[in-house]
Amino acid sequence: MSNNKNDQYRLLERHEFVAQCRLRTPGSLARISIVRNLTSEGCAVECIPVSLQRGDVIYLQFGTVGPIEGRVVWLRKGMEAGIRFEQGLYPAVFDRLIHLAHRNMVLSDEPMELKEDPIMFRKNMHRTAAC
Repeated sequence: MSNNKNDQYRLLERHEFVAQCRLRTPGSLARISIVRNLTSEGCAVECIPVSLQRGDVIYLQFGTVGPIEGRVVWLRKGMEAGIRFEQGLYPAVFDRLIHLAHRNMVLSDEPMELKEDPIMFRKNMHRTAAC
């Protein structure tokens, strides 16, 4: 059993990676954020809006996947948030996102948008998100 109190409640293995996503709250424009880990039930996101509060509804877009509705379950104000998806990701969608994210990490150590087309990956390799 883990000594970390948060790990006691974690039921699913986190997949660590770095990838861009688009984060939007209801009534706002999307912004580029950085996903640091993912499970089929949620994720941790950096570069979040300062106004984001615990319990807020958000929408995430991973390349062509989404929008995925989620709710903020924890946060470090203006820095990062834990998101629980309203509906878990289908296994095939989750596996595809993990595959694309790990391919991103091989191509570049900078966060990139998850895209299907390898040619587009090469064209956008140096495009990164700024918080």
